[in-house]
Amino acid sequence: MNERTSVETVSAEAVRRSLDGCLRTPAFRRSQKLSAFLGYIVEEELAGRGDAIKAYTIATQALGRADSFDPSNDPSVRVEAGRLRRVLDDVYAEEGRTLPVRILVPVGGYRPSFEPQADEEVRPAEGARPIPAPAPAPVPLVSSHRGAGVQALALFDTRGQAVLALLLAVIAVLLSVEIVLQIYVITKA
Repeated sequence: MNERTSVETVSAEAVRRSLDGCLRTPAFRRSQKLSAFLGYIVEEELAGRGDAIKAYTIATQALGRADSFDPSNDPSVRVEAGRLRRVLDDVYAEEGRTLPVRILVPVGGYRPSFEPQADEEVRPAEGARPIPAPAPAPVPLVSSHRGAGVQALALFDTRGQAVLALLLAVIAVLLSVEIVLQIYVITKA
């Protein structure tokens, strides 16, 4: 992975396609804060104002905080940046694999960097026109279940939701068993 891949090595159009693709994922649709955070830092970087991306500007310009925001006393931007990094990792592990550019927010800062993904061509020389990557494939709403040939809807947006649902199902089964045992004990008495 490059130390820093700038906007000069990938086209702004490809970065914007990737930004749009990320913002369309369930994780970003659920969180207006993360969407605003990501959109702000990417657009500022593309506009050539990457040096001005700081906790204060993110808080006041993207997250709607008051001008009195003090990043030394309020860790909210750092916390949101950590969440943003995790969500980006999750997005690029799944539906983001088809996006032309990977958007990264390195730990220790808020300024994004961009890496071309497998299908994105790197600009060969200064001033040369980039070769556009193919449009990202649509994210399927229905995935096929292996072996059974059955179509199954995606029920959970995150792994945590699936684990929580599984735990609730186990608790429901255990409660049902307890009720059946209580009924058995009462009828035998």
